[in-house]
Amino acid sequence: MKPTRKNLLLAVGSVLVIAGSGLWIYYREFKAPKYNVPLHQRVGEVLAEETAKAVGPKGHLMLITIPTSEEPELATQLDAFHQRLKKLGNYELKDHELDTKDQPKYGIGTGLSARRFVRAVKNHPEVDAIVSFVGAPHLKVDDFAELKRKPKFIAESRSPDYLPELFASNVLQVAVVSRFVFPAPGPTRPKNAQQWFDKRYQVIDAAAMKANPPE
Repeated sequence: MKPTRKNLLLAVGSVLVIAGSGLWIYYREFKAPKYNVPLHQRVGEVLAEETAKAVGPKGHLMLITIPTSEEPELATQLDAFHQRLKKLGNYELKDHELDTKDQPKYGIGTGLSARRFVRAVKNHPEVDAIVSFVGAPHLKVDDFAELKRKPKFIAESRSPDYLPELFASNVLQVAVVSRFVFPAPGPTRPKNAQQWFDKRYQVIDAAAMKANPPE
């Protein structure tokens, strides 16, 4: 091989290596999501599975959400929820996106007020179940009194604090909650989406809440 051709091949190879490294850095540091995608996909799937268990194979559901432009994790959860729910039954869905302008309290698993929850129940008597991706409300005596009907309620919540009263009053059927019972089941270093879910979240119903009340 002539020296000039050899040098050309070496130069081309070097350029390809540099380009490949640049793309790897870009997708790892900039393009790649900054959160655990399999974990949040599994959260969405579990919410769909628990909804189907509570409602049955068909029904009219309302999803309480917030805009996802600043919440990519929520977008991932919602996509996974819809995909999984389609495989579990025949459901009519209504999105109820809350206006969060100048209200930083809202986020994944948190923010839903008693007023907005009660209003959603009263204004939509056609729904069989409400699925909240923005937490469970802190209901007081007057709020409970306003709930003349109680559709099934499934919630994702960061905190278990308000859940015991909701379960005791049969307002809430099941919640996907940030883990508060330890140790978490499964390996210390999760290897798949379910193991990540078990490490970070837990599914709570009335019986589980009674057995393991939050401290």
